[in-house]
Amino acid sequence: MAEGLEAATVRRIAKEAGVPLGTVHYCFGSKAALIAAVAESIEQPDLGPEDLGHLPPDQAILLAFREYWRQVGSDRRRQLLIYELVAHLSRGGSEARPIAQQLMQRAYGAVLGVLRTYAATSGRILPDDGLVLARGIVALTDGVSLSWVVDEDDEAANRIFEMVAQMIGGTVDFLMPKIDGGDQATRADLAGPPA
Repeated sequence: MAEGLEAATVRRIAKEAGVPLGTVHYCFGSKAALIAAVAESIEQPDLGPEDLGHLPPDQAILLAFREYWRQVGSDRRRQLLIYELVAHLSRGGSEARPIAQQLMQRAYGAVLGVLRTYAATSGRILPDDGLVLARGIVALTDGVSLSWVVDEDDEAANRIFEMVAQMIGGTVDFLMPKIDGGDQATRADLAGPPA
């Protein structure tokens, strides 16, 4: 819907989809249920190969950014749909907001999964607040994507991803220390014995 979800009616959605209105009502019951089903159907991309551990953090992050961009980031219609869905659901009532939160949680979870894999394969320790790092990466990625949706400047998006990968790489180096000898250790082990 070019006018956004606020202007969408079930009748218009059915017409654009080329299906009978009765079918849409039978399958979903309401516009809210249809929007929830669309939100649920959005899949998270596979952000990179399992073997990122041999790369320095900035290169691993850049590879994951480029994989994201290859799969979904440069799909303008998909990005617009997600932004419209999140904005619409965030303005909604107590039934709609959890759907927007769930969309964001899935994005955070996809990034956190990459961070966990990277930690496991590179001999690093994921910090206790790894979810905060994942949320920051999603926020930065969404910012680049939103900017690209507006200006469609592929070169600028790529340069920003390179810069952001270097910044996050430094953060990962600091927040995710390397474990000597590949032993499984915890942050408490690295801190040393209690004083």
